[in-house]
Amino acid sequence: MIRKYATASEPIDHHSKHNLQPWPTSKKPTPYEIFHIDQKDENLSVLEFNKILKKIHSSYVKIYHPDISSNIEILDSKQQPLTPQMKRDRFDQIMTAYELLKDPRRRTAYNRYKGTSWDSYQPQGNSFESYRMANAHRKKYNFENDEEFWRAGTWEDYYNMKFKRKPPTKEELDKNKYKILAGVLTVATLVCGLEIMLALNKTKEMNRQITLLSLRSMQDLQRSNDNYGEGTTRFLRIRRFLLQRRSAFNNEDEVNLEKLKAEDRKLLAKYAQQQVDKF
Repeated sequence: MIRKYATASEPIDHHSKHNLQPWPTSKKPTPYEIFHIDQKDENLSVLEFNKILKKIHSSYVKIYHPDISSNIEILDSKQQPLTPQMKRDRFDQIMTAYELLKDPRRRTAYNRYKGTSWDSYQPQGNSFESYRMANAHRKKYNFENDEEFWRAGTWEDYYNMKFKRKPPTKEELDKNKYKILAGVLTVATLVCGLEIMLALNKTKEMNRQITLLSLRSMQDLQRSNDNYGEGTTRFLRIRRFLLQRRSAFNNEDEVNLEKLKAEDRKLLAKYAQQQVDKF
């Protein structure tokens, strides 16, 4: 009798199955790394380049399209299965890279961005290319943040792309410079006026707080002179002082409290006797 044992199936390498190279190991692969396009392929004609690009893209779609990838297991470089979100991220990267590389103008702009480095910087007067090379490493001019910056050939191109209109001529600037100056002065005047108003409001509020503090101090002084409404004679003042002193002690210590009350009564009686003796 022959026994058959079930064995786990070997994981499928979908990249090899569709004649694709392994997925790039870098955390943020470039479009060229995703499609495994080298320098030799970049020099091909647009027709030949797009033919290779479309073939690789078609193979990628057969693996990473959400309708397909949800039903298959895809392993990473460490032979760990990708999560649904990781599959989706790869598909988005593939589509973004494909849209960029299939457009010759966008690809040229990206190549210009990719090939710019400090080592290649050479001052070229006031040209746009000189400005672009000098600012290539600023985050605001990153290819993802400002693609128009790398697609433009001149200052006029960049201005037109950025602001959707032609740049002003020298005559227009000279004609409008007084209007611009008047606008700047108006804005500056408004800002200064607002700052002065804020300063006056702060000063007024500070004076109000000082006045309230003075009134409270005067009120406390008046209440003190009036013995807090308990009479203004010397006897009543002494009595209030003794009561206040006694209230500062812990009420739980009844023995000491009673002793203190007795002492207070003696003091008051002694004072009263002194006043009687004067007469």
